[in-house]
Amino acid sequence: MSGSEGESVLSRWSRRKLEAEQEPLNVEQAPAPEAGVSPIEPVVEEIEAPPLTDADMPDVESLTEESDFSPFMSAGVSDELRNLALRKLFRAPVFNIRDGLDEYDEDYTYFEKLGDIVTCDMKHQVEMQEQKVREALEAENEAGEEAELEDVEAIEDEDEVAIETGDDVNRPEQIDAVADDEHKPATRVDDE
Repeated sequence: MSGSEGESVLSRWSRRKLEAEQEPLNVEQAPAPEAGVSPIEPVVEEIEAPPLTDADMPDVESLTEESDFSPFMSAGVSDELRNLALRKLFRAPVFNIRDGLDEYDEDYTYFEKLGDIVTCDMKHQVEMQEQKVREALEAENEAGEEAELEDVEAIEDEDEVAIETGDDVNRPEQIDAVADDEHKPATRVDDE
């Protein structure tokens, strides 16, 4: 091992990296050039072409799937023309493949019949309907009982008025009592 034995791998790596950055590259240590290649290569300056404009672009209708759409991304091209070219590109069949993972891909207008299955929601709906029917019947019974009570109170009020005035009103009880007397068998006075 080179260096101190107590030095960790990370600290040794860091030390060697700093040493390599500080040492200048000697010509002797430089890699030898390959045969046939000159050690000094000429620097080729890239001449920047002027940005493309709307006039330089081909007609959008003439574009196909295989056409190159990259010139439309140039800074000199208007947004309208760029959007038209992108719209033409993304209408290609290559980009219109459905993966079937969208929730709106399925037809939700037809539902499979449940058959004998009764869900909790169905049970709840049936119970709610039964409760409404029971409440309606109870309300009708209460209304009928109140109407009977009102009728009885009205008859009692008529009787009180008749007693106070002294009128002989044929009340239903009197009529029933007379009808009962007519249907009793007659007793013979001779038998006594």
